[in-house]
Amino acid sequence: MNRILLSLLLVSASTVYGQLNIDTLAFQDFEITPASPVWTFTGPVIYNSGFSTASAAPPNSPIGIGGSRAWETTTNSGGLVLDFANVTIPPGYDSIRVRYNLAAMNLNGSTGGPDNLDYVLTAVSTDGGTTYYNRLRIRGATTDNCFWAYSATGVGKVYYQPQTEALFQPTTSGLQTTLGFSTCEIVFPGSVTQVRVRITGRSSSSTDTWLVDNLVMAGENICTSSSSSISPVACNSYTSPGGSVFTSSGTYADTIPNSSGCDSIISINLTVNNGSSATIAAAACGSYLSPAGNTYTSSGMYMDTIPNSSGCDSVITINLTVNNPTAATISPVNCGAYLSPAGNTYTSSGMYMDTIPNSSGCDSVITINLTVNTIDTSTSLNGATITANATGVSYQWIDCNNGNAAIPGANGQSYLPVANGSYAVIVTDSVCSDTSSCVQVLSVGMNMQQVPEGITISPNPSAGIFTVSCARGFSDATCTLTDMRGRIVFRRENLSGTALTFDITENESGFYFLEIRQGGAVQRIKLAR
Repeated sequence: MNRILLSLLLVSASTVYGQLNIDTLAFQDFEITPASPVWTFTGPVIYNSGFSTASAAPPNSPIGIGGSRAWETTTNSGGLVLDFANVTIPPGYDSIRVRYNLAAMNLNGSTGGPDNLDYVLTAVSTDGGTTYYNRLRIRGATTDNCFWAYSATGVGKVYYQPQTEALFQPTTSGLQTTLGFSTCEIVFPGSVTQVRVRITGRSSSSTDTWLVDNLVMAGENICTSSSSSISPVACNSYTSPGGSVFTSSGTYADTIPNSSGCDSIISINLTVNNGSSATIAAAACGSYLSPAGNTYTSSGMYMDTIPNSSGCDSVITINLTVNNPTAATISPVNCGAYLSPAGNTYTSSGMYMDTIPNSSGCDSVITINLTVNTIDTSTSLNGATITANATGVSYQWIDCNNGNAAIPGANGQSYLPVANGSYAVIVTDSVCSDTSSCVQVLSVGMNMQQVPEGITISPNPSAGIFTVSCARGFSDATCTLTDMRGRIVFRRENLSGTALTFDITENESGFYFLEIRQGGAVQRIKLAR
């Protein structure tokens, strides 16, 4: 393990000095004899070294750091994968950092380099390789090819959390000096116990080359002295964080270790206050919990102690009166939900306990032997016909869109509306009467249209996924789906092929119109979901 000790000047609310300890836990420089501690890997061993030619992009640039050997991927549209071995992390680090250097070049010409199709993807695992998360992806330029040397100043840096992919990508083509991401970093918390890394490089052509060098995993500890000020208020005496005892108000200095193990110098602005006393008369039911948390079960005089407004002892004399709770039993019979005396709602028969205040202000515990009679208010919809599922009862159908007005003569178990709308049924038996939920009917007077010749839709009706087929095939077609109110659900353009599949499972059930436009022809087809 290689350790580096750096002295740092840190500036915050106050200027303090500290040290940064860095331990190299694993390292891979792709040399014939790699430096220790060697981070082993599996994958294609494709290396390059030296410097790019004067006609390359960028010219005369190191292929590896300082011209050393680097890992190269060129013309690998499927991507090459380097799988680095799992590293066990010793405890005690503040953070773990994985870093490598990256260059993007065209070794065969003065322009070009990686574009939007080319990338270097870093995935990490903290469970020994069972689960990987794609965390850091570097791409070529969004507009065209780009290139940069190791001297580019861009840094692609992410933290282990969140476990989602972060993208770093130049927005312009050509040479990159500030947006060339020559340093790639992933920072983990010191609590991780193991880290495994997988690097995938994709190159779409011989003009697009990625070069990776000096992959290192380091454990870091920062030790920083600090200062702070506190203003405690104490009673009679005060024990400081460092263990010193002060008995009078004043300003004192104290020193303790901070979270980094360095000195934390504390300025204590101390106020010392005195205790107080008071008398209260309390009434309770069954038992009394005093301000200090003591429990008393009989009337009498008691002494209690709590902090006063200054944070010191307040000695309280309690003149206590203890009253008693009461109990009762009731046996209600109810239709549907039952509201208890205390305001609780019960929907099924059984024994329940309820509590309300009695005349003394104490608990009156009520045992409720409840009988709840229920009635089935569920309905079924078949086409435009609504059917109440309850049998052996009376029915009255109502119009939900007309203030729940009763529909004259609609007293059967089933009801076929004469117009589209929202309807419900009042179901009544010998004990209860209840109303169903409103049912939306949209299909009155509507029949499924025949699908135009040459086009088939299956299934129709569907559960949400349907396929539109045409033996003659679609070419540059546009499909627009609207609901019965004319609102556009989706529009798909530039469609070709003999079968088009659509998914509307996230949309509500009902009827829709699918409009197919191709050339100057338009077809509209009704669908049921």
